Amino acid sequence: MTAVIVEDEIPAGIRLERLLIQYEFQVLVVLNSVKKATAWFKDNKHPDIVFMDIKLRDGNCFEILDKVKIESKIVFTTAFDEYALNAFNYNSIDYLLKPIDESKLNRLLEKIETLKSGFHNEINWSNFKESTFINSYLVAFGTHLKKIEVKDILYFFSENNSTFIFTTENRQFLLHKSLEKIEQEVDNNHFFRINRKFIINKKYIHTVKNNSRIELSLKNAELFYYEVSISKSRAFIQWFSV
Repeated sequence: MTAVIVEDEIPAGIRLERLLIQYEFQVLVVLNSVKKATAWFKDNKHPDIVFMDIKLRDGNCFEILDKVKIESKIVFTTAFDEYALNAFNYNSIDYLLKPIDESKLNRLLEKIETLKSGFHNEINWSNFKESTFINSYLVAFGTHLKKIEVKDILYFFSENNSTFIFTTENRQFLLHKSLEKIEQEVDNNHFFRINRKFIINKKYIHTVKNNSRIELSLKNAELFYYEVSISKSRAFIQWFSV
């Protein structure tokens, strides 16, 4: 399997390359700037995975991603957690804070290695995604970041072209992702998009009312009802009954 490292700190790049080689990755190149990385991705076949430092000597990696559509899966590496929210808007499968915890990197590589076996060194990324549903989201909380566990989310909803999380604490937080993206990230055994505006957590469904349209009330939000659209009613019943 192939990899590219985008890293401007020489010791960090050498260490990461050594670890990847141990897992039998072919590291195609180590790039140390926005300019070099942009040029390389424009002119070369993209690897299976890119390990990308966010803050580089001549800018940040989002400048690369805004200029070139990178087909690879991306693991962001950075010492600056304020970039976390922006990082998850891109095609990333993980976000590692520096100095990188080798055990976390090993777990990520072992997961990829497991999925790689049997596919002639080609990853079935859909399987990878299914086995790595997002377990938490980072949201802005004043001047800090707050980590919200998915299990504590009653629902996701959109309003005025923005997306929000509503939690068991009866609080809502802005999330810089579309509902379409969230649908792909959460476990659909637990979450269902009942209409254009809501994705709900089965765990918190309190009652379901079946009349001309299905309505449901959620625990911890008992004063509110949420309609399931007619087009999704049958699929909702099948999902809810499992």
